Amino acid sequence: MNLPAPFAYPTTPHTRRHGPSGYRNYKDYKPFLRDEFAFRCVYCLERETWYPNRGAGFGVEHFEAKATNPDREQDYENLLYSCNRCNSLKPINIILLDPTLQALDQHIRVRDDGQIEGLTHEGMKLIARFHLSDEPAVEVRKETLLLLRAKREQQCNSTIHEIFLKRFGYPVDLPDLTRCNPPGGNSRLGGIDDSHYARRARGELPEYY
Repeated sequence: MNLPAPFAYPTTPHTRRHGPSGYRNYKDYKPFLRDEFAFRCVYCLERETWYPNRGAGFGVEHFEAKATNPDREQDYENLLYSCNRCNSLKPINIILLDPTLQALDQHIRVRDDGQIEGLTHEGMKLIARFHLSDEPAVEVRKETLLLLRAKREQQCNSTIHEIFLKRFGYPVDLPDLTRCNPPGGNSRLGGIDDSHYARRARGELPEYY
């Protein structure tokens, strides 16, 4: 059984699959961003399904802050998906690593014991800014990795499997992007057919990730 690696940072820069434009309220891009970044925070990698309020605990993050570059407030290429905790900790006047330009695994690594380490100065700065080495963040990673260990050691345990699927399955409310009609159109229409919702409808979406 191939188990997920929930705290493995991407080995390549994120390539955007969607290209909506024209919304006057940047929050209207959230359905696209949820699908774009697989329902998890780009900074801490925590997932919607780990939060009691699910997707409500996540929001639209501006890589270049609205205060410093208001012209990019509704620019999809400037938007990321993050948990509200990381979003609230992001400084306004400091540019951090851009996951669409940088492979974050070259800068940050989570060890098997749940501890996190910066491999570069930029990585250490990102860890500090989002408090990723603080005890609450470390405990989340430890508990998650402990569940994976239990699943690995007791693959036939139905109770562990049920918890495992709740933790690593996709959200129930996958966004149907065909219902979204961005005023400026979508420059990457192929992403709709490859969305999580469309793949689930075709029976192609894995049970967990």
